[in-house]
Amino acid sequence: MAQAQTGGWGELFSGGNGLRIAVFASGVALPALNVFISGTLMPSVVDEIGGLELFAWSTTLFIVASIIASIFAAIRPFGLGPRQNYIIAALAFGIGSLVCGLAPVMWILLVGRVVQGFGAGLLGALTYAMIRVVFPERLWPRAMGLISGVWGVATLVGPAIGGIFAQFDLWRWAFFTLVPIAVMLALLALRVIPRQGDESGVKSLPALQIMLLVGAVMAISLASVTTGDLVLAGALTAAAVAGIVWLGRIEHIGKTRLLPTGAFDAGTVIAPLLLMMLLMQLAITSDVFVPLFLQTLHGQQPLVAGYVVALMAVGWSSGSVLGSGAGPARVRLLLLGGPILMSLGAIALALSIARLNLAGDVWAIIPVGLALLAMGLGIGACWPHLLTRLFKSAPEGEKDLTSAAITMVQLFASGLGAALGGMIVNLAGIATATTPAGALPAAYWLYGLFALVPLAAVPLAFFVTRTEAARTLARAAR
Repeated sequence: MAQAQTGGWGELFSGGNGLRIAVFASGVALPALNVFISGTLMPSVVDEIGGLELFAWSTTLFIVASIIASIFAAIRPFGLGPRQNYIIAALAFGIGSLVCGLAPVMWILLVGRVVQGFGAGLLGALTYAMIRVVFPERLWPRAMGLISGVWGVATLVGPAIGGIFAQFDLWRWAFFTLVPIAVMLALLALRVIPRQGDESGVKSLPALQIMLLVGAVMAISLASVTTGDLVLAGALTAAAVAGIVWLGRIEHIGKTRLLPTGAFDAGTVIAPLLLMMLLMQLAITSDVFVPLFLQTLHGQQPLVAGYVVALMAVGWSSGSVLGSGAGPARVRLLLLGGPILMSLGAIALALSIARLNLAGDVWAIIPVGLALLAMGLGIGACWPHLLTRLFKSAPEGEKDLTSAAITMVQLFASGLGAALGGMIVNLAGIATATTPAGALPAAYWLYGLFALVPLAAVPLAFFVTRTEAARTLARAAR
């Protein structure tokens, strides 16, 4: 599969393209900012309205609703076109934010988070789909790189915004400020988003596959907090694995699809591309525990720890933007080198963060930041090219399904990675540690094991690049 010449940044922002890419970037930035703002605000929320026992469900329900919503973009119920879906997504996000801001008790806030999550998942899936529809193929890597970079900006800005609102006991207004932005995004969609896409979408809802996917995330999440009972934790983990195997079987033989054809077929290019995305996304979710270890082992304040973690997002953004214009030869190197750089970063993270630095020596955490930056650069350099190749390899009639699959794989990997990370650190005894030194084994085991995850993507990258080269030679020989 030969790669078309990549267009330049000037072309991406010229004419009407500038407004289009601004709307698409906003459609990703809005839910991305919300992730980091809400994460910072939740302690203040619990202090005012209670519901500490439901604290984790704020994130879990948001992710589950986003997974369900991502397929909505491909199914297009009631004959809804992409413009109508985009407006629904933006307004759902705004309504959910309003409910969260008005919530007098935790269960109402959770309802708002579900509605927010649905809007966020739909916005994400539609953004990838619309990039494919409104831009020529030569601009896909640039557009994908820019959209990926938005997450890095959100990671830098989100905690600061949330921290300011929390500092002044104005957490409700943090949610309220998202409402007019969502409404403005819905209005801009009337001008930017086409009324119709390039295909009719999926005809029926793959309800069983969605339930299996969500069930697998929930089972691993429960297993991560029941490690005191190893039999139960093992049974839940086995149930999650069985659910994914069952899902693959249904996808292989069934007519109603959740993922594009070939997603579970080792002989296709789609399968290794999706698996590479899953592994690399899963690997970076280990950063969720970095603030804990920086505060526990290195004596850092929460704000400092949060911004050290943000270096991974800076690396992702930088890698995406800088690598998006690479030619075919460099792309092959990026696809192979990215996972290796991520693995080296995880190893460096294990060696640098699993140390006692209770005096808070700033120099001791510089290697931690560099390790996170390397992991971000590794995934960022690959990501736009993985997405571009996935779109090019998607079967005819399944382009929208492929767009939805990107969001689903990202969400599933994030939920799975956080749950597996929780299981590892709990098994390593972090919950029962009575001194900071007791957390050292958890840091070693977590990042040592997660360093193996991106390495599994390297042979997949070899397969993809070798298959592309073989197809290019076959075309040249005709």
